[in-house]
Amino acid sequence: MMIDYAEFRDWIDTLYRHPEWRQELRRLVLTDEILELPQLVRELVEAQKRTEQRVDRLAEEQQKLWVAVGGLQRIIGASVEDEAAGVAEVVLRRKGYRILQPGFSLPLDGEIDVVLPLEDATGQRIWAMVEAKARLTARDVRAWSQRMRDRVWQERLKEKGFPGPYLVYAYGIRIDLGALETAEKEGIGLLKGDGEVSVPQGLIEPSVE
Repeated sequence: MMIDYAEFRDWIDTLYRHPEWRQELRRLVLTDEILELPQLVRELVEAQKRTEQRVDRLAEEQQKLWVAVGGLQRIIGASVEDEAAGVAEVVLRRKGYRILQPGFSLPLDGEIDVVLPLEDATGQRIWAMVEAKARLTARDVRAWSQRMRDRVWQERLKEKGFPGPYLVYAYGIRIDLGALETAEKEGIGLLKGDGEVSVPQGLIEPSVE
């Protein structure tokens, strides 16, 4: 049966006056899935909010973890440097050097972990320089030796009041197998908690232009 536009408008107006009829019409026309869609959308939105909250909490906890790890690394690093300074002082005093000042670290475009001012039996001023690592690798030893022999690096040391010559050591709580061989090849000394593992082959003199 065909209805004209006026009849259709009358039917629409009647539906607006009777909400219960509209509800029944929705049940007849729409599927259960479509009727449930608003609730599903609300549930998806709530789930997303909970996920975002969990992500935010996770980010906060991760930030706290980074801060804690950074603090722990600084503590461990300071502890290793203190231990290296103590061992170096004992070893060098036994060798006959006079310790002019307790060991200290030196920030210099890459920190020198331990600087130890010394004087030998002839009265010559010498600077013991120690690189300290919890785990000392061959790469660490090689890089440290090359840095101490670098002319630009030595110029920076001289500007800071450390003109050389330098007695160079590397210190490690745990020393990899290749570190000892590399230290001997590079001619620098090696220290552990129980003393000197290898002896420097001589002083590193400042480069002459």
